[in-house]
Amino acid sequence: MEINNEIRSRIIAAAEQLFTEADRERFPTVDQVRRAARADMNTTSAVMKEWRRQQTAAPASIAVEVPARIQEVFQGALVEAWQEAQDMANESLHAAQQAWDAERTEAEDLRREMADAYEAQALELETAKQQLAEAQAESLAAEQIRQEQAQDLDELAARIKDLETKLMDAERRGEDKAQRIEELRAELTQEKAHAEQQDQTHRQELEAIRQKLEQQAAEQAEKLATVQQQRDQATQELATVQARNEAQQEAAAERQATATAEIRRLTAELVKVSENADTREAWLKDQLEKALAAIKKPQAEKKPAAPRKRSAPKKAASQKPTAAEDQQKGEE
Repeated sequence: MEINNEIRSRIIAAAEQLFTEADRERFPTVDQVRRAARADMNTTSAVMKEWRRQQTAAPASIAVEVPARIQEVFQGALVEAWQEAQDMANESLHAAQQAWDAERTEAEDLRREMADAYEAQALELETAKQQLAEAQAESLAAEQIRQEQAQDLDELAARIKDLETKLMDAERRGEDKAQRIEELRAELTQEKAHAEQQDQTHRQELEAIRQKLEQQAAEQAEKLATVQQQRDQATQELATVQARNEAQQEAAAERQATATAEIRRLTAELVKVSENADTREAWLKDQLEKALAAIKKPQAEKKPAAPRKRSAPKKAASQKPTAAEDQQKGEE
């Protein structure tokens, strides 16, 4: 983005001034510089990024190899010199890492400052809208006053017309009441003067109110347009930052979805293995019960018969199955 040199100089001068006022301990925010330089948010943000990078830049030289002249002069200390050069390179690497961390922190601070500036502009816009609504309310109140004054003038005109009618009636009837006529004329003149004076006063008040409302409306419209433009710029910049964050969140969500699918697959396999184990256990239990039944059957057949007392019970006992046989039949 190409920036006008005059605007760039104004922004840098404002940043330097604010930085000096803070005893050069902390950088001024983008919104502070924008207000001081009277520039838009995009231009101020770009120039402030360059200015902060210049303030934190610290060039470091890195020794790549040992020069031949040093090898000739310091042949005995070559190892130490080379170790020192490597230490210098590592220090430069650490410095670059710190600079990258600082730049990342600065970008985060810039995003936060832009969000704060956006909220401040939204508040200013809301304030401007409220002031405009108040001005409109004042305009409506002035209009109501004007209508009331017009109604008063109409009433005065009606009274004047009534007095004129009475005067004309008195003259037409030829009543010889000169004193009453003079009183009516004086009253009519007084009412006319009062009406003219009140009309003039009302006109002056309405003109003053109209000029004040026009001035306030122009100021509020200009301020509202400025705040709206700044809010649109801040909204666009904030949308860019949010789009970047959403892309990172989508990548994280995709990785989480992959992990979730893998967990579900392993869970399904575990459930399948558990079902196979339950089926195997039921089959083994059935085989065990059959084996126990097979063992009990020969034992029941080897038990001795009960002693014989009478012939009739003997015959009945020979026909009735034993309890062991009933149990064996039940198991079969």
